[in-house]
Amino acid sequence: MSALHNFWFEAIGLVAACLTTFSFLPQAIRIFRSRSARDVSLVMYLMMTTGTVLWLTYGFLIGSASLIFANLTGLLMVGSVLVLKIQDMLRPKNLLVEIVEAEATPATQPPAAPVNSNEEPITPARPPAAA
Repeated sequence: MSALHNFWFEAIGLVAACLTTFSFLPQAIRIFRSRSARDVSLVMYLMMTTGTVLWLTYGFLIGSASLIFANLTGLLMVGSVLVLKIQDMLRPKNLLVEIVEAEATPATQPPAAPVNSNEEPITPARPPAAA
């Protein structure tokens, strides 16, 4: 393969790497601003961090600049989100926060019984009126 083809292959790889790698940036910024990673999936970020480390290793083994660049950058972002998630899980909750969260949660109501669309809704029978 010619050097020109290799250049374009690496260029496509770098563009793809930038798009997929920086897709984690909005999540990381949101966690930094809100100081909470409660809604982030621990399993997803463990899997993503492990996969990123493996892709980085593969990039070094084959000498691909686009894989190395993307996965080093990705490891910094995905790894930072994972670290923030673990820190958030280990941080004891503030008692005041727990009280406010409990007060803000609406009382659960039992779900309404499903109604078959072919039947009339069931209404409770009324006792006969006294004369």
